[in-house]
Amino acid sequence: MASLTRILFKRDTILKREVIQASDLPSNKRQSVPVGTLLVIQSYGPPSSNQDHYRLTFEKLQFKGFNSDWYAYSRDAEITQKVLSSVTTIDAMVSKQTEKNIVKIPVDKTTIGNQQGFLKMVFNVDTVIKREPVDDSSVLNDQSKQVIPAGTELVLLTDKPDANNVVKLPLDRNHVKFTLKDLEFKGFNTDWYAFIKHVGIQRLG
Repeated sequence: MASLTRILFKRDTILKREVIQASDLPSNKRQSVPVGTLLVIQSYGPPSSNQDHYRLTFEKLQFKGFNSDWYAYSRDAEITQKVLSSVTTIDAMVSKQTEKNIVKIPVDKTTIGNQQGFLKMVFNVDTVIKREPVDDSSVLNDQSKQVIPAGTELVLLTDKPDANNVVKLPLDRNHVKFTLKDLEFKGFNTDWYAFIKHVGIQRLG
């Protein structure tokens, strides 16, 4: 497989449309990004001698309606070029379960403490996340879907593991329903669906 150029966020940070303090920007010019997020980029400009930010153009992703001219603080992120490696899909996980309306992810609750965002969704192929669990995304308007390129890893906001050290996510018509930590697409971080043959879930870190 070909290598992908991606940006890995090593700390909770904020993407910005201008290289100024994030607190001075309106909400439509900034986007919070949690640690552990891995995004595919089309191109980037390394920090110049008088700058400390990467200038980014994302591959297919849009935040606040834009995919280009976003800036990330260089100390909070790093550019990586690694070969894409697929993970076990949710479909494969569910095939080993008795229950078919949820996916069970084992997580030892003693290892997470008060951590939020301890699971990530890994995208094995180019796909579309949707606000409804439909097979044909063309029936949805643009505000109800977002293209996600293969190699993307998004941090999830979930319940803590139960007494059996299991986190459960609901399934509906071969789609998994999920909530993103901090990150928003089309103004939403909740009630997104992904096709279970296209994505997997792993422990962050």
